[in-house]
Amino acid sequence: MAIKLKNLSVLCLCLFLLAACHKSNEQTPETLLLHNGKIWTGNDQQPWADWVLLEGSRIKTVGRSSNLPKATRQIDLKGKLTLPGFNDSHVHFASAGALLLGINLLDVNEDALFIERIKETTQRLPKGSWITRGDWGAYEAWEMGSEGSNRNRQSWQPNRALIDSITPEHPVLVTRFDGSEGLANQLALDYLGIESASGLLKGDQLEAALEQVPESSFERKLAETKRALEECAKWGVTTVQDMSPLDRVDIYRYLLERDSLLTRINFSPSRLSEIYNMMENGWVIDWGENPSPAGDEYISFGTIKSHIDGIMGGRSARFFEPYSDNSMENHSWRGGWREFSKDMDQFKKMLIQADSGHIQLRVHAIGDEANSILLDILDTLDMVNGAKDRRFRLVHAQVIAEEDFARFSSRNIIAEVQPYHVTDDMRWMEERIGYERCKGAYAFKTLQEAGCQLAFGSDWPGTNASYYPINPLYGLYAAVTRQTVNGQPENGWFPEQRIDLATAIKAYTQGSAFATFEEDLKGQIKEGMLADIVVVDTNLFETEPRQWLNARFDYTIMGGKIVYRGE
Repeated sequence: MAIKLKNLSVLCLCLFLLAACHKSNEQTPETLLLHNGKIWTGNDQQPWADWVLLEGSRIKTVGRSSNLPKATRQIDLKGKLTLPGFNDSHVHFASAGALLLGINLLDVNEDALFIERIKETTQRLPKGSWITRGDWGAYEAWEMGSEGSNRNRQSWQPNRALIDSITPEHPVLVTRFDGSEGLANQLALDYLGIESASGLLKGDQLEAALEQVPESSFERKLAETKRALEECAKWGVTTVQDMSPLDRVDIYRYLLERDSLLTRINFSPSRLSEIYNMMENGWVIDWGENPSPAGDEYISFGTIKSHIDGIMGGRSARFFEPYSDNSMENHSWRGGWREFSKDMDQFKKMLIQADSGHIQLRVHAIGDEANSILLDILDTLDMVNGAKDRRFRLVHAQVIAEEDFARFSSRNIIAEVQPYHVTDDMRWMEERIGYERCKGAYAFKTLQEAGCQLAFGSDWPGTNASYYPINPLYGLYAAVTRQTVNGQPENGWFPEQRIDLATAIKAYTQGSAFATFEEDLKGQIKEGMLADIVVVDTNLFETEPRQWLNARFDYTIMGGKIVYRGE
């Protein structure tokens, strides 16, 4: 009996030592203390703090006292403004990467700058890489930063003679912003089997040429994605809600496996027909007691993007009344429909099917009639599938008819809007739809007062007619001032729609998180939240908005990891 007890004691001792050894080998979560800052938390219960302690990928504690907790590492914020990481609700990541690594000609309408941009691109891309798109001439009629005056009536055309000598190893097929013409260099013309002294291609010839351009390699797409991620980190964006082609998901996963994903991705397929693929893959919203997206904290799913009409830049947004600047030959033009909405009955059926399959809907709508029809469809969803917290996302919500604002009340509709659109688009808005209809354009304050949840984003990199920067400080500037980057008009364009800075930051953080059912994870510097935090070198609350345009980020922290550090 004594021997058995002795053996049992030895066994217990061994188990104790093993447990102690195991415990000592466990990795203690790394802690990071951010202190001596002006920390705006976004939490109404504790709006400001002096320090925040991060443990692993989460925020452990937030404090105002001078008694600092111990931490593995520390960052002295040196009094800098610290904010929740920005969550961009509307990004076209693949296009942005292609533009950054490739070529941006949106503001080009003269020979010297055209040559300079082409030459820069050849130095950036490996030999043999195609240089495509570019969208030259988008700001030809109005300079970037114009509020609509001083329109240029002259037109510029490039010629391949400008670039043949500097592109002997890079095929070039760049296009005008409206798609009306393209320019090919000698190398591209040889590949395409086309003879053209000027290199200018139009109509069917241009369309056929574009179809022959080889698809980018995985390596090229990976490089583009990395470059775009770097840009997000540089400008304090810790989550993007992306609408790229499906093949980008594989690239995001590839980077995540290698600990190189610098920004969280909420991914939305951008073709309505993908609803079947989404349901098969389980890319749907879990509509339980606390709705949440599929995926994980780094790459999540559950939303699909579709379109009902076009854009203002192409004069294809759909309105109740004709465009104000129509020509006599086209005096009744009111804009058009997009791919799936051309068959409106089928379009509605597919939206109902997606909604019944637990997919969240986000639908691009610009013109007042397009937005009104989507509100009708939302009523139909309630009737057919039952009312629920579907957080229907009205993408852009750009022009709303006065009588439709009341329809937003108590609906939990997400106004997925991009404030920088005001700054850029005012150059043509009054000319195209007149002063009266512009009262309902980019009406962020009225939308919020009507019960909408504002979810700010950038629409980066923009359309083929405009460039929209990823930098959220430009969006905050636009929402607060409603001015161009040149400070015009003096009091803002329809200044009654201006919103205050705190509201704008919340729309760019909490609002965007709410749009993806992630408000319990993102958008505030609060205990238990993901440690997504940014440090700005300019106190936005104490400086004039014009100064925000020159502000920079000192740190971008995603999941407790420093992904960008300013110089």
